[in-house]
Amino acid sequence: MSIEVISQQIRRFLASEGPEVMSIKGAWGVGKTYAWNRYLLQAKNQQKVALQKYSYVSLFGINSLSDLKFSIFENLVEDKMIGRKPTIETFRNNVDALAHSIGQNFLPLIPARRPPDAYHNIFSSLLFLSLEKALICIDDFERKGHGIAAQDILGLISQLKEQKKCKVILILNDESLSGDSSLDYVKLREKVIDTELRFAPTARECVAIALTRDRVARLLGDDIVTLGINNIRIIKKIEKLALAVIPVLNDYDDQVLKRALHSLALLVWCYYSRAQDIPDYQFVLSRNSSFSDLDDTALTTQQQSWCAVLRRYDNYFFDDFDTPMARFVENGYLDEAWLRKEAEVFNEKLRADRSQSSFQAAWHKFNESFADNSREVIGCLSESFKDNARFISPANLDGAVRLLRNLGKDALATRIIDLYIEKRKAEVELFNLDSRLWAGAIKDAEVITKFEQTFQARKGLRSLEDTCRHLLAGDAPADEDEALLAQGTVAEYVALFKKLKEPELSRIIDLCLQFGRLGGTTACQEAIAERAAEALRRIGRENKLNASRVLRFGIKVD
Repeated sequence: MSIEVISQQIRRFLASEGPEVMSIKGAWGVGKTYAWNRYLLQAKNQQKVALQKYSYVSLFGINSLSDLKFSIFENLVEDKMIGRKPTIETFRNNVDALAHSIGQNFLPLIPARRPPDAYHNIFSSLLFLSLEKALICIDDFERKGHGIAAQDILGLISQLKEQKKCKVILILNDESLSGDSSLDYVKLREKVIDTELRFAPTARECVAIALTRDRVARLLGDDIVTLGINNIRIIKKIEKLALAVIPVLNDYDDQVLKRALHSLALLVWCYYSRAQDIPDYQFVLSRNSSFSDLDDTALTTQQQSWCAVLRRYDNYFFDDFDTPMARFVENGYLDEAWLRKEAEVFNEKLRADRSQSSFQAAWHKFNESFADNSREVIGCLSESFKDNARFISPANLDGAVRLLRNLGKDALATRIIDLYIEKRKAEVELFNLDSRLWAGAIKDAEVITKFEQTFQARKGLRSLEDTCRHLLAGDAPADEDEALLAQGTVAEYVALFKKLKEPELSRIIDLCLQFGRLGGTTACQEAIAERAAEALRRIGRENKLNASRVLRFGIKVD
C-alpha cells in the first residue's frame, strides 16, 4: 500500500468523530510510529483532528490490563497538546476531571497533590467512568509484557470503541508477534479492527518522510534510494551522523562531501542492519580495491550478492578517506582532525582523477564493457601510475598488478611496483603490511616482498608524527616505536607539537608525557618524557597564552 493511500486513510480516520479501530502493521524500523506522529501533527496543525482528547501508550513492559488502563489515563492530553509529552499538570487536570465526573463523595479518596503512583489502584478501576470520545494510540503490540494476553488487549480496544466511543489506532510489527499473540490477532482482527493498513514504504517514500531538511535530502536521497533503505530508524541515524560531518567538510570540493556521505549511508546501513541480503559490515571494510572482484578466493552465494550490491553502488570500495567515517559509525564520535587530514588528501586525489591519465579512468575502462580493449586498459593503468601514484592506495596497486599478471604482463607489473615504491618511498608507514589498515589486503607475492623490504629499510626514518600515531594505534611492538621517539630532539618535538591540532594534539602530548609518570620506565621512555616536557616549556616561554596552554598538561614554564 502506497504512502499516499495510507496518509489519506489516516487523515480520514482523524477527521471523523465516529468510533473506529485502525491498525498499522509493518516490519521493524519502517517508520510506522514516525509516520503516524507526523500525520497526526499535520492534522492537528490544520485543525482536522475531530476528537479533543489524545493518549499515546507503548505496550512495552506493560503486564496487566490495569497497567494499560492507567497508562491510557496518565498520558491523556488535550488535542492542542498533541506533539508534546504529558506533564504532571496534564495528569492533575485528568485527576480533577475524573473527580468531577465521579462526584464530591469520592473526593476524600482522591487527594489532588500526591505523586501519580498513589492514584494507580484507584484510577485503574475508575478509568472508564471518565474516558470517553478520545483518540488513543496503542503502540508496540508485539512488545507487550508476558503478564497480559493479546486477546485481553484486543478486548479492551473493542470496549473503548463500542462502549466509550473512542477511536483507537493500533501499531504493530506483525512479523515479530509470538505464537499465541499472532493467533489471537489473526483470530480477532476481523471482529475488532475496522481498517488494517500494511505500512511498507519504498526507499524514496522513506526519504520523503524522514529527511525534512532540503540540503540533507539532496545530499543523501539518491544514495538511500540506490541502496533501497526503507528503514526510517536507519535513515534518521544516517541523517544524524551526516549533520555532524557536513560542517567539517563544507570548505572542500563538493565531491569530497558527496563521497563522505556516500560512504556514510552505506556504512550505517550495513552496521545496523542484520538482513541476509544487506552486505556484512566487515565484508564492506575488506573490499578495499577497485579490483576486489578479481580475487580468486571462492565467494559464497551470499557474498556474491553483496558484491552485486556494492557494484551497483558506484562499484564501492573502502579506502583511507572512509576510515574516519567508519570509526565515527562504530564509536559514535567524529575525529574532526583526522577527517580533515584525509579530506585534504582526497581533495587532491579528485583533481588527479579528473585527468585523462587517472587511475579512475583506467578501472572505468576495465569495467565499462566487454570490448576487446586490453591495450587501452593496460596503457591507461601504466600512465596512471606514472602521473598519479601518490593517489593510488596499496590495495589498488595490488589489484592492478594482479590484473596485469592475468593479462600476461608480468614485466610491466614489476615496473609499476618499482615505480610506485620510488614515488612514495618517503611514506614509510605506507609499506607496513602489519598495520591494521592493510592486514590481508595485499595478495601479490612480489608486492608483499618489496613492501616488506622497503619498510624494513626505511622504518628507522619514520617521522616523530608517524611514530606517535603508530604507537597510539598499537600496530606493532611498542619498544620499536619508543626507540624511534627517543631519538627525536627537543626542537623536533617543538615542531611536532606546534604543527598538530586538537584532538590529536592532546593525545600525542599525553602519550609522550605518560612515560614520565610510569613506574620503572626504560631509558627510552625517560628520554621521550623529558624531551616532550622541555619542548612544552620552550613553547610556554613564547608568550603568556602558551604558558597557560602547557599548564593544562602539568608543565610549568618557571
